[in-house]
Amino acid sequence: MDPAIELTCAACPGFVEFVERGETASEQALILAERLLAPVVDSKVDSLLLGCTHYPFLARTISRVMGRSVTLVSSADETAFAVRAFQMASGVFSSPDVHRSPAHRWISSGDASTFESIGRQLFGHELANVETHRWH
Repeated sequence: MDPAIELTCAACPGFVEFVERGETASEQALILAERLLAPVVDSKVDSLLLGCTHYPFLARTISRVMGRSVTLVSSADETAFAVRAFQMASGVFSSPDVHRSPAHRWISSGDASTFESIGRQLFGHELANVETHRWH
């Protein structure tokens, strides 16, 4: 939309696997990030969009590689902000049910026990009773 803005893209194969193994702060993750993000560092970006749901879990490692002058933008956070704004505008919080405790439902399209194990490492012990979704 703004012709003065230059975009730089980088594929980061391997990041998802590190997150799913719970190795978000390992030396190997840092080495991979340094290698994959080198072209982005060289292009001197000022902001970096973490364009995958897994990448915010590597934010510290990515930030370490990119440096303090680069702003990391989490697509997950921005999506949550947009959903919250939609909910506020739609009046969902004026419902009498707004004060009850939320119910969480965890669904995985893969192996539910693996998702639950990794999810507990990333989100905490409140992640339990994962259901498996079967695609038809």
